[in-house]
Amino acid sequence: MRTDTHRTRERTRHRTHFGVAPVPAGGAAASALRMPTTVPQQDRGSALGFDAAARWRAWAPDVRHQTVGCGHFMAEEAPTTVIAALRELLRR
Repeated sequence: MRTDTHRTRERTRHRTHFGVAPVPAGGAAASALRMPTTVPQQDRGSALGFDAAARWRAWAPDVRHQTVGCGHFMAEEAPTTVIAALRELLRR
């Protein structure tokens, strides 16, 4: 039997595909993020072959990508790394 949590997770996963919306048909140039962007990626995603940097580059030309050795809860599991990435982003 599926729980409400399971259904919500499945709807979210299908809708966002790893949390990043697909590039619109008209191309990303019209909706590109013009500000500096930082994308920390958990190491499990990169181990499975998901390339967050390539995905985000379509939306944000000035993206900095970093693989973080942790799970889903980055701020709790690797606070020093997350804080350093945020500080570096704010300096840009």
